[in-house]
Amino acid sequence: MVLLACLVCLPLTLAVGSRTSSGGYLNDGSESTRTERMLEQGFSTGSSQFQLSMRSAAPASRGDIAAAGRRLVAEVAASDGVVYAQSWWNTGDARLLSRDRRIALVTVRLRGPDAVTERRARELTDRFAGRRPPFDITATGRAAVNADLAERSRGELIRTELISLPLVAVVLYLTLGSAVSAAIPLCVGVLCITGTQAVLYCLTHMMQVSVFAPNLATALGLGLSIDYSIIMISRFREERARGLDPPAASGATLRATCSTVLCSAATVAVSLSALLAVPLPFLRSLGAAAVAAVVLACATALVFVPVALALLGRHLERGPLRRGPEAGRHRLQETAIRGVMRHPVSVLVASAGILLLLAAPFLRVQWGFIDERWLPADASMRTATAQVRADFPLATGALPLVLLPSARPGSAAAERFGADLSRTRHVVSVSGPTGVFIDGARQHDRTNAATGRASANQLETTTPGHGTWFAVVTRLDPSSTSARDLVQDIRARTLDGPVLVTGETAVLQDTLHTLREAAVRSGAVICAATGLLLAFFTRSLFIPVKALVTNLLSLTAGFGAMVFLFQDGHLARWLGGTATGATDPLLPMLMFCIVFGVSMDYEVFMVARIREEHLAGAGNRQAVAAGLRRTGPVVTACSLALITAVLPLTASSVAVMQLLGTVLVIGVLVDATVVRCLLVPSAMALVGRWNWWLPFAARRPLPSARTETDAPVAASGRTT
Repeated sequence: MVLLACLVCLPLTLAVGSRTSSGGYLNDGSESTRTERMLEQGFSTGSSQFQLSMRSAAPASRGDIAAAGRRLVAEVAASDGVVYAQSWWNTGDARLLSRDRRIALVTVRLRGPDAVTERRARELTDRFAGRRPPFDITATGRAAVNADLAERSRGELIRTELISLPLVAVVLYLTLGSAVSAAIPLCVGVLCITGTQAVLYCLTHMMQVSVFAPNLATALGLGLSIDYSIIMISRFREERARGLDPPAASGATLRATCSTVLCSAATVAVSLSALLAVPLPFLRSLGAAAVAAVVLACATALVFVPVALALLGRHLERGPLRRGPEAGRHRLQETAIRGVMRHPVSVLVASAGILLLLAAPFLRVQWGFIDERWLPADASMRTATAQVRADFPLATGALPLVLLPSARPGSAAAERFGADLSRTRHVVSVSGPTGVFIDGARQHDRTNAATGRASANQLETTTPGHGTWFAVVTRLDPSSTSARDLVQDIRARTLDGPVLVTGETAVLQDTLHTLREAAVRSGAVICAATGLLLAFFTRSLFIPVKALVTNLLSLTAGFGAMVFLFQDGHLARWLGGTATGATDPLLPMLMFCIVFGVSMDYEVFMVARIREEHLAGAGNRQAVAAGLRRTGPVVTACSLALITAVLPLTASSVAVMQLLGTVLVIGVLVDATVVRCLLVPSAMALVGRWNWWLPFAARRPLPSARTETDAPVAASGRTT
């Protein structure tokens, strides 16, 4: 059955990678996106996403070189989807020529959304890059970098799956004790992964799907499938130990664990569905991938596992290791449980302090989009982009474009605006349709290479009668605070109408604004949905609040690792990467999707077993200890399998994949140890009988004061 389902979905699974995009960061309703669209449609201009660096043996001004350059630029400009192609040969702009005059830069504006511009960048690279006498041509630019990142990410996904699945099989065999018990969760995981990839392929025909969506679906789907399978196998073994035959034990397992699995899946799915409301294709596609993975993991586990247990239950223990997650009742575990129960305050304070300490590096986060620094240090695209940045400051992406829809080109108001803007701190020059302004004065030498002045002749031919625009030259890093302050200062100005700004810094600022607004809405949805579901499931008010707080704390270590290991580059020595210098603002949201889902999964498993022990008559601390004893080995097995599944990502050649793998490993380790073994049980032990209080619910006698003492806990998990 598994093989048949995989064969049916295999063609769609293999095709999904070629239809994904590395973009999707733009909010179509933001000022920067609207301004880019207005510049492209009304002025045939806009920010350049693609560049060609053309090196020649002789100066670019020599007759034959110049003629060949003009022909090639005209060919690029005539290509499908190109808005403009500008170079020194057709504009006279000295900024597009290197100091030795042997390298000319062609800046290209591509038409269409991210997925389209990425595809067109690949087509232009294949068509023009390489040796084309008399030039050696190298393709660079954000669209080219994104295309390279997307291609590498797709390859890394295939390589990771080929490596991780055999490793996961070995870990499951070692933790579950037999080949049959290890094969069941692995089959569920493969079914979930294949089905989710097929769903993503269908979504690519309806929406833009991020290149990271298949990675997220694979990690989350495999992790949840294994989690649900292991919890059911563990319960099946308990039922078998009571003397039930496999069919009866399978039915009892489904009755006992069905609500737990459904609650876990519903909580994770409803929480992650908040991403669908974020107006960014990147996060929307991640939300769709996450919800699809959760739903399929739950469905396949509840359908496939009981059937497999009923048919193969007698062979479950046939293996040389003959042990499972419930065999973890060792002396060390008992000592740890007793220590947490006897000193809940100390354990709570210490564990929370550790998590906050791990989160401290996140306080110095510097936001910036993914660029060539996320590629391997020896990647040709990264080397070429770095060289272009050094030779042409124009290519840094730090050029804000200012649109004045109500100002005529050459009018007194437009002239005053350009002159005043050129006097602003950090502004080197302001070029417009009537010339270049430096320090408040209009320059008449429009092609002076020393001052970097732009040619106005070309600009005049592309500016209509109404409205005008300016390109602001600055040496600031696009992701720096000073660059964002400059954009904010320009937007605060007025000139008989709005002053619109676009460019990389403006896009970053608008993205941060969009994420802040979305975080408030999504946070409210997540808190409300998770709280209501857990309150309904546990009949408790404290447990949902505690679950939200502890799950957020489990994310802190991963967020701190993003900054310390990757932004600051402290992991470069071991993983072969380099310091990125900035953290993409969407990556925390991506990691939140995965780590929050896994944390909520473990939370529901543990709380469900604690509640079961409590309803059976155990006092609060005895129920917490027994639940921890029963679910601790299960959570350990689940976390080990998930860590093994994503561990190959840490050896990826792409920094994004390294970050995903490393941060997820750290997050799962912290959640399975500090949070589940220390923070959660100490908090529940400290609160006592109020763990199970829910206002306006049907009154049920709380445990008596006698059961809340520190009575010793027997090995069986019952009170003495």
